[in-house]
Amino acid sequence: MKVFISIFGNLCWVLSIFWAYQKIIYQKVSFKKMCYVAIFYFGIGLVEEVLHTGEIPYYLSDLTGIDIFFFLELEIFVWCWIISYTLFDRNLKRSIFLIACICSVCQQTFFILNEMLWFLSNGNVQIYYLLNLPMIALLFFTIYLIVEKLNIARIYREFEYKNFSFIQILGMTIIVLFIYDLLSYCLQMIPVKSKEQFLIPLFLMFIMILTMIYYIQMVSLKDKKKYSDMLVKQQNLYIQDLEKIQQNMRTFKHDYKNMMSSIYLQSKEGNMQEIESTISKLMDEFDEDIDKKMNLTNQLANIQINEMKSLLYSKITEINHQHISLHMEVLYPVQTIKMNIMDACRVLGILLDNAIDEVKDHEGDMNLVLSNQEDAFHMIVENSLFHDVDIEKIYQEGYSTKGTQRGMGLISLQKIIDKYSNVTIATQTVDNRFIQEITIV
Repeated sequence: MKVFISIFGNLCWVLSIFWAYQKIIYQKVSFKKMCYVAIFYFGIGLVEEVLHTGEIPYYLSDLTGIDIFFFLELEIFVWCWIISYTLFDRNLKRSIFLIACICSVCQQTFFILNEMLWFLSNGNVQIYYLLNLPMIALLFFTIYLIVEKLNIARIYREFEYKNFSFIQILGMTIIVLFIYDLLSYCLQMIPVKSKEQFLIPLFLMFIMILTMIYYIQMVSLKDKKKYSDMLVKQQNLYIQDLEKIQQNMRTFKHDYKNMMSSIYLQSKEGNMQEIESTISKLMDEFDEDIDKKMNLTNQLANIQINEMKSLLYSKITEINHQHISLHMEVLYPVQTIKMNIMDACRVLGILLDNAIDEVKDHEGDMNLVLSNQEDAFHMIVENSLFHDVDIEKIYQEGYSTKGTQRGMGLISLQKIIDKYSNVTIATQTVDNRFIQEITIV
């Protein structure tokens, strides 16, 4: 029974690591993959039992004179990283650093709860093992609070924007592991069966949470300022659009008077066919302009993510200035997407910029479709094509149909998409049309 509880407790601790990992990288928690994690866990135990690989940390400790605890923690990190890279995320930089951080936090949480449990059981082994099951539930609840309520995913996205090199990420990973191992080693020095045995680690966890809350507040203030600036930009673009409509109405009013004069003269001459033709032309021009404005307004109303709406306002204004024909459809209200919104806006902006760049000097047109379905969110940007495009080379650095020193947009686009395991891109050319579709599941 004791062995079963111990194995079950360790398995739940491992599962909590990969639950947190999927949440932080905006990946849907997969029951199938979590089952694979469990198989990995038992497979690793079997390998250590058969090949005696569990003795490697002890051998390295004897060889180097470094405390065994360091190598045991390093072994856990290596196995967890192998699992994460194999099952969840092929982004090397992210998987290395994130697994180091999550392992450290989960292990520290497990250590605090375990020490608290040992203190409460007063050294009674039977009571200690009986309390293990509620401790496992408390472990999951604590990890849930840290990941969900402290919005760790948002903190990590802010960190990811720094775009550190692999060497920098590796250095920070080593620092995280070193600090955790040093802290754990110091905590092992605390006398057993004393209050300090769990009060000190509990205090350290409290300090860590306060630090996270402070950082979240700083990020929140930054987001509020960005949101405020974005609203001002939206309002300015909206005012410009209204002024343009007003100017169009003045122009139409002027044309209307001229056409009424023409109709009046035609009526005196009794030319009914010309009168019908003039009125029909007048109505068609008026309806076309109004319909276009109303359609764009209705489509933008379905975008309920302010950052994306602001981007679209800006791009539509640019498209209008370039006299490019744009057809836009937003299928179903867009409230949330399973991708960092700033990354999603960067992706959409790059696609629209490329389309504008292709058609602005020609009589081309653009189509934009945003489809928010239950299973996935789709961005589809389509434009007229006036150059030969090699689909296999467009994501290579320096490739461009516009000459040298161009073509960096799609490189940046690919780098953003590579950060997400739930985001894919499909590119094709059909009948002189260039089509790119981003799918976020």
